Amino acid sequence: MKFNPSLPYTVGLELEVQLVDSFTFELTEKSDSVFQNASKSLLKVLHKEFLQSMVEIVSPPSKNSFEAVKFLKDAYFEIKEIGSKEGFYPLLLGTHPFTNPLEIRITRDKRYEKLLNEFQIVLKNFLIFGLHIHIGVETEKELWQTYNLALKYLPLFVAISSSSPFYKGKFTGLHSYRLKVFEQLPRAGVPEQFFSTDEFEKMFLTLKYAGFVEALKDIWWDVRPRPDLGTVELRVCDAIPDFDRIEAVADFFRLLAAWSKDKKMERFYHQVVKQNRWNAVRHGLDGVFIDGDGIENINSKIHSLLEEFDRSGLIEKLGIRADNLYNILSQFPVSYKMIDEYRKGNSVRDVVRYGIVE
Repeated sequence: MKFNPSLPYTVGLELEVQLVDSFTFELTEKSDSVFQNASKSLLKVLHKEFLQSMVEIVSPPSKNSFEAVKFLKDAYFEIKEIGSKEGFYPLLLGTHPFTNPLEIRITRDKRYEKLLNEFQIVLKNFLIFGLHIHIGVETEKELWQTYNLALKYLPLFVAISSSSPFYKGKFTGLHSYRLKVFEQLPRAGVPEQFFSTDEFEKMFLTLKYAGFVEALKDIWWDVRPRPDLGTVELRVCDAIPDFDRIEAVADFFRLLAAWSKDKKMERFYHQVVKQNRWNAVRHGLDGVFIDGDGIENINSKIHSLLEEFDRSGLIEKLGIRADNLYNILSQFPVSYKMIDEYRKGNSVRDVVRYGIVE
């Protein structure tokens, strides 16, 4: 497996967008309408997805998060303009709050049909939508340093991106139910640690020779190393209905990648990462983060890392919009607003509007 270097700390973003009816807010199969009405510039960043009621916006590799987010933002608002004429809204939430999954049609595609045949009802329940963040790395050593630190701290990214407390018309009691749906697949959820491309390749080839994977895209972990692209891909975030927050989350990952460069790769317990992840899924920013022999509130851990990044000069070095980073990470993600709305006596249908960006 060849490693192909990237420019360090460059950013690529992938955002999964729901398409919902303008009146009922149910998922609606309008992806063909988006492609038929899209401009040439939109078509360059637009991809079909598993459901006919969703599309994916994929930015090109960008020098910073602000630039990558601009591609997403421009594409989103063009899709919204198309929707105003075609009767739908583009929605950015980690799950659809109330649509029945069994009523949704799958995009006709050989790969998707093969996956559906294998995973059956598990895949039919996949009304889930995420944000994936690629960060470029220059060397193989940096790839695995970034991968391992991203694995350790992935619960922090769950907490700052959560937008999926509702599913099938019910309040789940969680901040990110999307992750509990996704982890039902094999090759999904929290992966183990790897310290070299050779070690990772041996695992991958074992699965490939057994006939279960064909390419790296058939691995769906929360954090996915991409030696072929020279990136580490963070896949744990819910779709986020706030472009400033998307930028801040991507910048937090850029900072973690840059910070990891001088860190010794350490071993940590897989079960501790899983527990920390659950704490973020269930309690959001109020969850507990286990770090070594100590524990810390997730929100406090985020801000202690921010202080470390600032002291090391990385925020300035990477040209990050510090005011946006600190402002966004001092606020609650949208899951809190959705839960508050529901607890005031409003219906699950009332929370859908939080996923529409104005």
